[in-house]
Amino acid sequence: MRVGLVVNPIAGMGGAVGLKGTDGDAYIEALKRGAKPVSPYIAQRFIEALRRLCREDTLKQLEVLACPSIMGCDYVHSLSEYAKIVCLDIDIGRPTTAEDTKRCVEAMLELGVDLIVFVGGDGTARDVVSVVGTQRPVLGIPSGVKMYSGVFAVSPEAGARLVCSYVEGLAQIVDGEVEDLDEDAFRRDELRVRTYFTAKTIALGELVVPSKDVVLGDEEAKRGIARFFVEELYDDDTLYLLGPGTTVKAIADELGVEKTVLGFDAIYRGRVVGKDLWGRYMLEIVSRFSRRKLVLTPIGGQGFLIGRGNKQLTPEVLSLFSKEDLIVVATPRKLSKLRYLIIDTGDEELDTRFSGYHRVVTGYREFTIVRIVPAREVV
Repeated sequence: MRVGLVVNPIAGMGGAVGLKGTDGDAYIEALKRGAKPVSPYIAQRFIEALRRLCREDTLKQLEVLACPSIMGCDYVHSLSEYAKIVCLDIDIGRPTTAEDTKRCVEAMLELGVDLIVFVGGDGTARDVVSVVGTQRPVLGIPSGVKMYSGVFAVSPEAGARLVCSYVEGLAQIVDGEVEDLDEDAFRRDELRVRTYFTAKTIALGELVVPSKDVVLGDEEAKRGIARFFVEELYDDDTLYLLGPGTTVKAIADELGVEKTVLGFDAIYRGRVVGKDLWGRYMLEIVSRFSRRKLVLTPIGGQGFLIGRGNKQLTPEVLSLFSKEDLIVVATPRKLSKLRYLIIDTGDEELDTRFSGYHRVVTGYREFTIVRIVPAREVV
């Protein structure tokens, strides 16, 4: 079984520094803001999980075709005890580009690859599938700022389990939509999603996340949530860090303050004290207040509460909150599609802190108890 590995080393860098993506010129701005690479860590998690979750005889059936250096080959050597490793001889740029990804994928197809695994976000998915089409299945390991496509595993660990199952003949090939946001509109705080391709991907149980459901309805439920929040949950002496999403924006509207739909804003005593926050700016503001609450809503139909769509929320900031400080809001329609909520903070201790059963506000004086689980446990 020949499995290709493509790593986009700059994917996801913009998230923690308040950018809505890392495509094009956004990469340069991310560096100016002090962004650090994300994908190498995610790629290593995926490879480690392969070693841990795959049977030895399964690994011995693998031939891994890896892109050069930081695009793949740097991470796979620990598999060489079992699997055959082939590092492609292709020149890549510094920084790497979409063309580098496409040339690697073309080479993999020429070598008869059976499955292509890529580490990145929606932009990487578009680059890979623009070459592959439906010739071979692809599987995304999530490391981007945006992941609207239905070809991503829940986590690196879930991705590893899927690859093992596929080699063993247990996973099935299904259709998955490759979607992406309009980058320019996204940076203007507008939500526009477009489907670019239908790809082949692999699936087993709940290990692949469906395409995001951009729910713009449920207005009555959102108004009920907002009214209940203002009347019974709001305390004038508490700082509220309001996360992305139209449900949270409804709360800001009820408070009479301006809200960044796709970013984090800090509210204190009825006014905005920090807008579209990220990194040290978010940390500085939150750390000034002893009484603070974090208000979040799950992202689309995927069930992610922390780790997708709100990467500005770094472990350093999140560590200032307890589980009791977390207020989760969601409409009944959104929750009806979810068995649980998923978190991937990038810190196992924080994943444990915020996991377990939690109350979700679903309307005016209406609640549902939902379980929160770490992404790495969804295997």
